[in-house]
Amino acid sequence: MALLFRKSRTVLILAVVFALFLGYSLFEEKGFIRLHQIMQERDSLLERVHGLREENALLAERIRLLGEDAGTLEALARVELGLVKPGEIIYILPEDPGSIP
Repeated sequence: MALLFRKSRTVLILAVVFALFLGYSLFEEKGFIRLHQIMQERDSLLERVHGLREENALLAERIRLLGEDAGTLEALARVELGLVKPGEIIYILPEDPGSIP
């Protein structure tokens, strides 16, 4: 009986120590849960970096075209700034053809 009590007491102590270690490992500041959160954050940042690199490449190509191709620069000025060449006539049409009197 004493031997059985001693074994169960030892098992209980080991179980408590293991539970404390497991709890500490999971919930401590540098535990597994925090590690998982950091890894998710890293993955999110890597996706953002990838998107920004693609956007940067597109912008670099646009800058190259604006510097090398006068037609691209002219088209950009016409669309975004509404510029016209001397002598051109601009016709502004209504969006709804039924609204013409």
